[in-house]
Amino acid sequence: MTPRRLRILFLASYFPKPDNPLMGTWALTQAQAIARQDVELQVVSFTSWVPSFLAKTPGAKAYANCPDRHTWEDGVQAYYPRWLYYPISPLKQWAYKNPIPYQRIAAQSALSKLCRTIGSFQPDVIFCHHSLPNGWLVTQLPPQFRKPLIVQEHDFDEIADCHRYPQRKAAMKQVVDRAWAILTVSRRMEKDLVTLFPQGNVQTCHNGVHLPASQLWRTPRPDFLKEKTIILACALFAERKGIPVLIEAFDRVAAQHPNAILRIIGFGPAEELVKATIAQSTHRDAIQLVGKQPHSEVLQEMVWADCFALVGWDEPFATVYLEAMAAGTSIIYCNDGGISDVVQEGVHGFTVPPKSVTATAEAIDRMLSNPAQRVQMGKNAQRLIQQHLTWDVKAKELIQLIETAVSSSKQLAHQS
Repeated sequence: MTPRRLRILFLASYFPKPDNPLMGTWALTQAQAIARQDVELQVVSFTSWVPSFLAKTPGAKAYANCPDRHTWEDGVQAYYPRWLYYPISPLKQWAYKNPIPYQRIAAQSALSKLCRTIGSFQPDVIFCHHSLPNGWLVTQLPPQFRKPLIVQEHDFDEIADCHRYPQRKAAMKQVVDRAWAILTVSRRMEKDLVTLFPQGNVQTCHNGVHLPASQLWRTPRPDFLKEKTIILACALFAERKGIPVLIEAFDRVAAQHPNAILRIIGFGPAEELVKATIAQSTHRDAIQLVGKQPHSEVLQEMVWADCFALVGWDEPFATVYLEAMAAGTSIIYCNDGGISDVVQEGVHGFTVPPKSVTATAEAIDRMLSNPAQRVQMGKNAQRLIQQHLTWDVKAKELIQLIETAVSSSKQLAHQS
């Protein structure tokens, strides 16, 4: 008799929607890697209920037009049940500090749907992204629907703010007490969680990345990029991403490197500040604002780039670094981020302290002045990804952890 395959119920509210495929791409790639293992996977992404006639913004339309289910590449089928949870201001700010009252309302609209899914799919384990709201929702399940719970956290602030907001800490404590394990994507995050909840089983499990498609390497640079040394940046334009810092730093050293250009992919609320910083730059003609691009185009730009630079601070474990490294590109990064867990100064790239224009300018100058070292660091970075940080490698590690959770939970149930 063939043994029953491991069944994993994957909960992630921050997951791509057909009308917003750039939302949570890392969640999809993780799910795809898990699905390639010898397991059965079902993704549930609770989605805000928005009537079509009220959907005026692109974000609202992505919610309103989202189908009940959608099959992504590699056969990952995602279900999108609706619930009364809306991550919009000012409700978002209030619920962030006082999550339980709002999450109780959301749970009332979601629990019956989650119970039906568990009843039909019969998962061995529930794996979800973020304690709040997904992990907390699972803690509200009736006893007959409970399964071993593993939660993966992805954001520094969502944990650190538990020090500031007692009600947020109380809500997260419910999840930590119920979960078999809380996974973090960096050791800094793990340390903070252990400080808050010493009773929890907290472990670090880094994110992974897919290797670039082979056709990207066969696509030559367009003519206007030939003979250029490209520093590439890609980020949401928010203050924490440090794009103005990068622009000012590049401007300081651009005169010494006339063939160098800074290409910036992205968009967001700080876009006007980014544009103003470029306008004030002496070498603005060497700074190219590319705008929002499809993920496939971002990956192509990474293959073309000579260096990837993102000097945002408090980066948990930004997948964008891994994507650049997988493309054989050396990186410039801040030393307070989770990527510091796995990369080494001078081996895979150069590190700088947060918010330092001077240090960033020095790192860019070193990168542009030493092409042989830059190329070697890119090769080292690519080798690191291939050996230790692909999604397939990380998925296998996660499956081993899940199997341990299921086994130990069965043993505990048998003893009781």
